[in-house]
Amino acid sequence: MAQAKYQEIAGRLRDQIDSGTLQPGERLPSEPDLVRQFDASRNTVRLAIALLTNQGLVVTRQGLGTFVSEPARPFTALLSRVNVPPRQSGSTQLPVISDAADEAETTRQVVEKSPASASVAEKLEISPGDLVVVRRRQGAIRAIPWMMMASYFPLDIAEGTPLEQAGEISQGSITLLAELGFTQIGFVDEIGAKMPSPREFAFFGLTTGTPVIVVNRTAYTQDRPIRMTRYVYRADRVRLTHEVGTIPARYHQG
Repeated sequence: MAQAKYQEIAGRLRDQIDSGTLQPGERLPSEPDLVRQFDASRNTVRLAIALLTNQGLVVTRQGLGTFVSEPARPFTALLSRVNVPPRQSGSTQLPVISDAADEAETTRQVVEKSPASASVAEKLEISPGDLVVVRRRQGAIRAIPWMMMASYFPLDIAEGTPLEQAGEISQGSITLLAELGFTQIGFVDEIGAKMPSPREFAFFGLTTGTPVIVVNRTAYTQDRPIRMTRYVYRADRVRLTHEVGTIPARYHQG
C-alpha cells in the first residue's frame, strides 16, 4: 500500500534525524521551504510535522520554528540490587507472562547482521556502525501483539557460532556464551518509556499518543559486556513486575 504524502515526508525527515543530517536542537527548514522541497501543500507539510511531533522527534516553538528534539538525559533510580547468579537456561530470559493454556505465546524470530546504532554501541562498548548479530523476536498472546525483542551480540563473539543461525538455541544463549568462554556474571536492566518508532507503531497497532515501555538489559562477563537485549512493550497493555527474595506463592504476580 502506497504511503500518504505526509507520511513520506515525515519518513524522509525522520531518516535525516536518524542519520544525524539533522542534529538534536537543529531547526528544520521553514514550512515554505518544506513545501518547495517536497512539492507538497502547506497542509500536507503540517501533517508530516505533526506526525514527527507525536513520535517525539521534533518540537515546535511558537514564533521560532520546529526543532529536532534534544535527547533525554534521564535520572537513574536503582530499585534493587540483588546478587544472584544468572540462570543457565532460557535463550534470552524472556519475562514470564502466564502459565494458562489459553494465554500461550506465539513468536516470530529473525536473525541478521546489522550496523550497531549509537545506543547499542554504547552498551556493548563498540563503535557505532560496527556489525553486530541481532536476534529479533516478536510475541503475541491470543493474537494480540505484546512484545518486540532484539538481542545484540558483538560480532567478535557471535560470528561463526549458533548465535548467528536462525532457530532456537537449544541450551540457551547464557549457556552457549559460557561454552564460548564468555561466562555471564550479571546484568543491568534500564527501564524507560518513549514514543514508538514507525516499526513499533505498526506492530502494536497503536493509535497516536500511545507510548511504549523499553527495557534495555545489558549482560556482562568479568571483563566486558557480551549482550544487550532490548524489550519493547505497548505501555497501555503490559505491566512490569519485579520480585525480590522469597515470595509466598499466593502473592506471585502473573
